[in-house]
Amino acid sequence: MPSRYSSFLIKLLITTSLISAVPLLCLGVYAFFQSTSTVQAKVNEANVFILQQSQSRVEQILKVIDQVSGRFAETPFVINSVAKRMEIEDFQDIDLLVKGLLGVQTYELGVKSAELHSLQNGWYIKDGGFYFGTDVAKASNALAYVYTSRWLPDQDASFAGIKLVKTIPPLAAEPKGYLFVRMSNTELSKLLTGGFSTRETMVLDDKMNIIIHSDPARIGQSVLAEPWAKELQQSGHTQGYVNSTLSGQPYSVIYNQSRYNNWTYVSVIPLEEARKESAAIGWATLTACIVLLLFAALLSYWASKRMYFPVRSLMEFTMRHSKPQSGGSAVKDELQWIGTQVASLHQSKEQLEGQMKIQAGQLVDYFMLKLFQGELYRGEMEEKAERFQLPVWKNYAVLVLQIDTLDQTRYRSSEQDLLLFAINNMAAELIGMPQRIHAMPIGNYQVILVGSNTDNHMELLSEWSALAMSVQSAVDEYLGLKVSIGISRPYDQLFATSVAFLEAKEALQYRIRLGEKAILHLDDLKPKQATSHYYPHHLVSELTQAIALLDKDKAEELLHQFIQDVLRVETDSNVYRMSFAMLLTDLIRVLYDMGDTGELSFPDQQNAYEHMFRLKTPQEIEVWFKSQMIHPMMELTRKRHESSGKSISRSVMDLIHAHYDSELTLEQCALRLNYSTHYIRRMFRKEAGMSFSEYLAGYRHDMAKSWLSSTEMKITDIAERLQYTNAQNFIRQFRKLEGMTPGQYREQRRDAIG
Repeated sequence: MPSRYSSFLIKLLITTSLISAVPLLCLGVYAFFQSTSTVQAKVNEANVFILQQSQSRVEQILKVIDQVSGRFAETPFVINSVAKRMEIEDFQDIDLLVKGLLGVQTYELGVKSAELHSLQNGWYIKDGGFYFGTDVAKASNALAYVYTSRWLPDQDASFAGIKLVKTIPPLAAEPKGYLFVRMSNTELSKLLTGGFSTRETMVLDDKMNIIIHSDPARIGQSVLAEPWAKELQQSGHTQGYVNSTLSGQPYSVIYNQSRYNNWTYVSVIPLEEARKESAAIGWATLTACIVLLLFAALLSYWASKRMYFPVRSLMEFTMRHSKPQSGGSAVKDELQWIGTQVASLHQSKEQLEGQMKIQAGQLVDYFMLKLFQGELYRGEMEEKAERFQLPVWKNYAVLVLQIDTLDQTRYRSSEQDLLLFAINNMAAELIGMPQRIHAMPIGNYQVILVGSNTDNHMELLSEWSALAMSVQSAVDEYLGLKVSIGISRPYDQLFATSVAFLEAKEALQYRIRLGEKAILHLDDLKPKQATSHYYPHHLVSELTQAIALLDKDKAEELLHQFIQDVLRVETDSNVYRMSFAMLLTDLIRVLYDMGDTGELSFPDQQNAYEHMFRLKTPQEIEVWFKSQMIHPMMELTRKRHESSGKSISRSVMDLIHAHYDSELTLEQCALRLNYSTHYIRRMFRKEAGMSFSEYLAGYRHDMAKSWLSSTEMKITDIAERLQYTNAQNFIRQFRKLEGMTPGQYREQRRDAIG
């Protein structure tokens, strides 16, 4: 085999080696750092314990000295002695006090010196000698801590250590004397040393100042400048350890805060000492990893050879049976070569399957189209059904779907084929196989052939209604279209599909009665026996009269009632269409009676009946009659009336002039002139500039003034003739208009004439 075809083996070796080596290296690094961390934690715990032991030794000594000093200072002899003036004659008492101080000043405990001072009498005992006088500095220091008894750093430059002051008597407001005990820093440092030789141990007060240190020069210094001091203050713990860096070297700082005197014991230890043990662990881990890596490399080589064997065999097989390629891209490894050959084979297979599917789908569609249209012989149908593996059911049904209307939607009529294609896809998804035997658009219908093994007739209708409802809802939700679905009668022989197709289309015709978005079963809709044709002539007569009177609301109400009355009678769907055709004929006859000379026009007027027969639902029929017949006829009538509008106003005025002395109303005028009340009211106001009642009242008032001026008629007679209920109403109305009573008006007119 050429060397360029062996690259996959090399890749396999590298991959298996990496797969085995990377986990081992990660495990070794993790083990090293985990063990180092564990060792460091254990060392820190040990250092904390050592520091606690050192603290315990120091505090134990300090507590013993504190107790011994307290017992001495609290004895009645000492209290009485510091309260009196000592003389040479009191040498026995002085000797007892010196011996007592020697008992306090035990060198085994590291006490450097012990002094007893009398503040009131001016004497003190120091280093076994008795002296007169007062140490002012020590006295002020003692008084400053009169209410405390604790160890403090000594401020004396000639002495490095700590001191303890006991007032006598204890806690007195005005002490008579005090006991002063000092302990050297050298003795305390001996108690703190131990553990690692490079350890730096110190004791800090609450202000982070050094109280005790192995180096006397550092006593009294502050450690706040140290990098670990801030972490120590912010830790919030009384003991523990933190890692820090001093002069570029890593250190572990161990600390423990004492409850005895609020001191903090600190030990600073280089991490190098703790890491000496980690180095041994690291070497052991490295050795183990190297041994495991060598073993993994050998195992990877053996496993790679075993896994490469079938690849090599397949490679040799494809090279023997493949055609030579020219101008192709260079082959990188064995898998790419095998993949190229498999892809070529798969592409050829897909092309062949695609061609077969296209042809098979076209053949099935052609077969189903001939089945729906009844163009197959029984034997041919059975042979094709077996060839195309159509499922066999106990009962079948045909569902025919049709779009109710495209009006008031975002679609145009030219897009109906695309919409049927989309509906066909929805039906195929919602009604799964094998229950959906086939679905396809035929003409302007979407046809679905379904099957079921249910024997009960009602259950069959319920099952197929549910399928139809799911398709109807999906079309409404995703396309925003209203569709109706006709369902044929159940049948058990596939050969009867063409008859069922006609039944489903016939069921759709009954939308004219049930309206949009209907699911129609032929058995539920087709009447059992023929019924007589019902045509409401009285409604047609009232409708034509409302059109003539320009009463739009009344005309629309009568049209709606006509459609409802026609559809209320259960009959054949063709009878419904015949009733609507008769209504169209009656309206066209009225149009010609009105003297139409072509002023009324609607789209494709010569085919008005054909347009009307295409309507599917009552809503469409009602809208069509309103827009194409009733409203145009009323508009034509309105134009005719407007052309003679002034004669109508004049006719109303003439009626008022002739019948002003009767109970004349606008309704009576409309009835006499053969117009609607609403139309006459609007036209009269438009032409006369006032309402009918205003003109009638004004004319009657003019007649009253004429009679008052030219006749001797009584006022009561005038009021009665002008249709007033009583004379008082007439007088009030007259005074309102003329500013005087009818009698005053008559006298004024006579005076003017005379």
